[in-house]
Amino acid sequence: MSAKTSKILWILFLAIASQVALQGQTCCTAGMPVSSVLDIASDSASLSFQLRYEYKSINALIDNNRRLENDPRSRSGQNLSLKVDYALNQSWAISAILPLIKHNRSTTSEMQSSLGLGDLVFLAQYTYKNISLISGLKLPTGSTNKRANNSLLLSPDMQSGSGSYDVLFRAVYNLTIPQISFLSGSLYSSYRINNTNDNFASTDSFTGRRFGFGNEYLAGLNIDYTLVSPSGFFIPNFGVQYRHTRPNVEQQVLAPNSGGSWINLMGGIAYSIDGVKTFALFTEVPLYQNLEGLQITSDYSIGIQLSYNVLTNKK
Repeated sequence: MSAKTSKILWILFLAIASQVALQGQTCCTAGMPVSSVLDIASDSASLSFQLRYEYKSINALIDNNRRLENDPRSRSGQNLSLKVDYALNQSWAISAILPLIKHNRSTTSEMQSSLGLGDLVFLAQYTYKNISLISGLKLPTGSTNKRANNSLLLSPDMQSGSGSYDVLFRAVYNLTIPQISFLSGSLYSSYRINNTNDNFASTDSFTGRRFGFGNEYLAGLNIDYTLVSPSGFFIPNFGVQYRHTRPNVEQQVLAPNSGGSWINLMGGIAYSIDGVKTFALFTEVPLYQNLEGLQITSDYSIGIQLSYNVLTNKK
């Protein structure tokens, strides 16, 4: 492999890695927002590891599309996830994601928190030319029975897992502009089907109740530009995303004050010296929200991502 070809492959890998770092959610739901780290770089047979930390400030009180002030509640969410990607070749790749979830919520009368492993996600990706198709399965490995200091069961959105087997599908179209060689991007769309946990809050004397988070649809555009310098690669990036969720379902009834639509702006920058180890910063802020009823939702999120790529067919 020539030095020029290797350089082009590294640039492509970094561009894809920076796009992955951009894709995040803003609402408050149990578990890790798995749609944020779905894409898999599959330029050649390779093994890569990603360690990603994200902090969400969940302090916007929205009544339909109007923001209210003087909310006595305070909410935040944090997740630390390990993602392992294995690209078999340029067409096929697989991935696994395991998150560690922390929730905090306080009111004028109490403070609640939870910490635990989230739901494990497995992904498979097929790529043909500029199109990638991804399917995934989320397993209910996270806890759904964490309790507050007063021994009362925490609400579903404060648990580290959902208690359900969920499936997701995603399509990505990678954009290239021949006239601007280092400018690239992607158009993506995904749909996540959230099933029902039939035994939420179950105890020895109570079989539990049925609860399920609403299905989710995402569509967005990411744009990035690769800057090559003597000290390494810099990739600033920008994105816009539309997100819609169906209301949650509790005891076969649509739960009030859940579900809605968001338009979010995302930005970040990735840096790498050699194309093997990559460091990325990313952020996300809401541009528009139209929610069902009165809800508390994210007002911003920030995060960092460390990636290490091993070319298994390197010669």
